[in-house]
Amino acid sequence: MAFLVNAYNSFTLESIIDNYPTKSIRNIIGVWKIRKFDIVGEKLTLDHIEHQILRKEFNEPGIHVALVCAAISCPPLRREAFTGNQLEQQLNDQANQFLINNQGFRIDRENNAVYFSSIFKWFGEDYKKTYGQEPTIDGLNETETAIVNYAHKYVNPDDQKYLKQGGYQVKYSNYDWSLNVQ
Repeated sequence: MAFLVNAYNSFTLESIIDNYPTKSIRNIIGVWKIRKFDIVGEKLTLDHIEHQILRKEFNEPGIHVALVCAAISCPPLRREAFTGNQLEQQLNDQANQFLINNQGFRIDRENNAVYFSSIFKWFGEDYKKTYGQEPTIDGLNETETAIVNYAHKYVNPDDQKYLKQGGYQVKYSNYDWSLNVQ
């Protein structure tokens, strides 16, 4: 899994470099579905790596905070490679980093709403198997409960308490696809 996440992120960066300057990865025609990369003797697309291998063969929704699309709203690129021995710790660290950022998670107590990155909306079903085992949180559906249970592990104690009480709406932030050129 670590190898594939590193490959995905490297090929994403390669795509950006090969098409620079660009304002967004979405401006690169076929970047996810057509452009193929050589990985262990096979020619694979980014979509194939993500959806046909990582999401299908591993029950690890944490990959969604590790895969990088080079956009402002995507999770940050790690400054080190993912490794098999440290993968669990690295995915936890990625989740911490992403969920302390207003792009990944924020609570609007005034309006009784919890905002998550659109990534959680797109891949919410991936969280249900591991994080959907507890009873549904008041006012939330199964998928929203699973996402909240995942986030609960990584947010501060005040936010954890708020998340478990329920009675709020889960909303998803607009995704900024602008190139993250940091």
